[in-house]
Amino acid sequence: MIKNYFKTAWRNLKKQKGFFAINFTGLYISVVVCTLIALIILHELSFDKNTTSSNNIYRVVKNSTSASGTEFNPVTPYPLATALRTQLPDEKMISQIHFTKDAFVAVGEKKLKESNIVFADSVFTALFTITVQKGNIQKVLSQPGFAALTESTAKKYFGKEEAIGKRIKIENLLDLEVAAVIDDAPGNTHLPYNILVPYLSLKPEFIGNFPLDQWGLNINGYTYMGLADKKNTAPYEAILKSIAKNNIDRDGTVEKTDLKLQPLADIHYNQLYAEENPAYTINYQYLYLLGAIGLFLILAACINYTNLSTSLAIKKSKEVGVRKTMGANRSHLIKQFFTETFLLTGIVILAAAITIRFLLPAVNHFLDKNISLTWLNWQTVSFLLLLWIAVSLLSGIYPALVLSGFNPIAALKNKLSAPKTSTLILRKGLVTFQFITAQVLIIGAIVVTKQMNFIQSKPLGFTKEKVVDINLPERKPEQLALLKNKLQNIPGISSISFSLGAPVSDNNFGTGFNLKEKYAAERKDVNIKAADKEYVKTYGLQLLAGRWFDETDERKIDRSIPDSLRKYSVVINETAVKALGFTNAQEAIGKEVKFGLNELVTPIIGVMKDYHVESLHANVSPVIMMEFPSLYYNAGIKLTDGYSSATIAAIEKAWASVYPDILFETNFLDEHVAGLYKNDKRTLQLFNLFTFLSIFINAMGLIGLLSFMIQQKTKEIGVRKVLGASVANISFILSKDFLQLIGLAFVIAVPVAWFLMNKWLQDFAYRTSISWWVFGIAVAIAVLVTAVAVGFQTIKAAVANPVKSLRTE
Repeated sequence: MIKNYFKTAWRNLKKQKGFFAINFTGLYISVVVCTLIALIILHELSFDKNTTSSNNIYRVVKNSTSASGTEFNPVTPYPLATALRTQLPDEKMISQIHFTKDAFVAVGEKKLKESNIVFADSVFTALFTITVQKGNIQKVLSQPGFAALTESTAKKYFGKEEAIGKRIKIENLLDLEVAAVIDDAPGNTHLPYNILVPYLSLKPEFIGNFPLDQWGLNINGYTYMGLADKKNTAPYEAILKSIAKNNIDRDGTVEKTDLKLQPLADIHYNQLYAEENPAYTINYQYLYLLGAIGLFLILAACINYTNLSTSLAIKKSKEVGVRKTMGANRSHLIKQFFTETFLLTGIVILAAAITIRFLLPAVNHFLDKNISLTWLNWQTVSFLLLLWIAVSLLSGIYPALVLSGFNPIAALKNKLSAPKTSTLILRKGLVTFQFITAQVLIIGAIVVTKQMNFIQSKPLGFTKEKVVDINLPERKPEQLALLKNKLQNIPGISSISFSLGAPVSDNNFGTGFNLKEKYAAERKDVNIKAADKEYVKTYGLQLLAGRWFDETDERKIDRSIPDSLRKYSVVINETAVKALGFTNAQEAIGKEVKFGLNELVTPIIGVMKDYHVESLHANVSPVIMMEFPSLYYNAGIKLTDGYSSATIAAIEKAWASVYPDILFETNFLDEHVAGLYKNDKRTLQLFNLFTFLSIFINAMGLIGLLSFMIQQKTKEIGVRKVLGASVANISFILSKDFLQLIGLAFVIAVPVAWFLMNKWLQDFAYRTSISWWVFGIAVAIAVLVTAVAVGFQTIKAAVANPVKSLRTE
């Protein structure tokens, strides 16, 4: 019997090629997209599950409350792990690491840029699963002078040669012997690594020459704890509170620091500590949104199947009548129609699974993820099986019940009664749902586009064009002077500035500040921008009051004495002026401020117009600018006539003469600024893709429903034509129901889309408005697509010969 069901189902699919093509296309697209979304969600939910003791591992995080508010940061002081070991001598699972996002690595004559270098202690391997392929990982982490490379890194450096025993140099500061090769870091970890270096090898030169025992130093240090009693963290947090009080907070200040334990499983999703995480974090709401889009696309395709199946009711009516006359009962017919649905969806699932195998690398590249290509595991197979069953049931249950319920005599005579009101309401409700989904996505795509245009047009307070930035490996005065002298002799360069970084850069230094007399009791957050006298000219900043640094200030900085004893002066921005309590820029000139960089007290000599130091997701923050050569990590080069290969080649030649062992790498400031919105641009592209797919699937659904309506109204159309109705009148009659559905969908879609997009815009401190015309464009697109989708069929029905229509049985 089952074999007969499948034979009949296959024959029906072959006979109804148009039905098969439309349904296959809609279901295929939706299943591919839905499965890819499921793989993304499964990947995101699998983060930090690669260790058997993940439930016991915590990261220490720091919540600092000051007059500026509460700052949440996963970066902790470097002495914290030592203090914890002293307070908890029985706890063996306490680890201190230093994470370096990017560094220059020399391998023989090769000069490379490497990312994700972790300075780890010997406890690290007890907390995180490290699979050793060759060598001894404990030897690497327990004594200085060694390194462990991941398999991919070892191949990149040495090819097929044996990596063990080879030597590498990091930042021209560490000469290390490769003593182990380990598996690549999993793609679903919050702490990626390509090279492991012993923490004992960490030098002050890696962190701006600051001593590693400073409690006020927070750069790239992270502290982890593996707790024996994971259910009761209160005793540990009490000890952390005591450590913070005795070492970080000061008597007589309102500033308070809380050291908390963050579960390992929380790191990838907690947005409070996202900014300084070694890897990206993701909001659960984003996963919910992705899941909802995948579900909507699947439902849209199922709705299409339902509409197209019921539109074929008249064609199948005689088949149903014959089967019932020959003794088939309703359950037999339901099984037959379900078999047809399961066969079609099974073909779809199989084709989608094959497609996904080839699409996944492109998806990984586009999303910058590392979803495993070994997708054929129990999770994915289970998902595809469940999806097959769910899609088959959603698509087939209604047509099977309707078609199997035909009266055999009426079916054989093609005298089927008009659909019930409840049936029509259901069909129209399904199509309205499709319109709602499409219009929400259209509105979302327009709003994201509007915000991206706003970002590109908003002044940032500095010049980003024609500026090349180069990371400086060393900050020796004689090297900087030599490099500047060589660069100044190159035609096409208008200015050169040494600094911590461009106005917007990855190099940031934050601390507390206030007026000298208020500093002890109240500290406010501030960004430190170390910059020389050419910084204003190079980046096009605007001075509002006072003056900028000049040769006199530069001569005051005696590099032969410690940083804390040198004579400094500072320039602050408008926001810092307001934070200090002044009503205008001129009031701040001459006042002295104290801040957490070596507890310096310096006079304010100038006020700079506000400029953005982060993306437009964040508000402009207080900034202190000062000459501080120890923090000159960047050379900014302003080009006279824009980028040219000849000028870049000359810069590289000058660089090689000063730093022959260091890789030359340029960063164009305008590209860096654009890169700040990489995820937002990706969101726009995804919105556009999902909107297109939704519209495409909906258009096919409209064709299906209209086909059903035309079959039901064949004689009505003939009568109207005989009575003098024009083609335009008949086309309007057939289309007006869809226009009503678009209007209803619009009323529902507008508040939904406004709420969702307004929530998305809240992530930007500077954002566009959701104008009324956005909704107008959305409904106009919906009407246009509907007109195109139904226009051909309505006109075809309207111009049909009325004689043939009236003779239709």
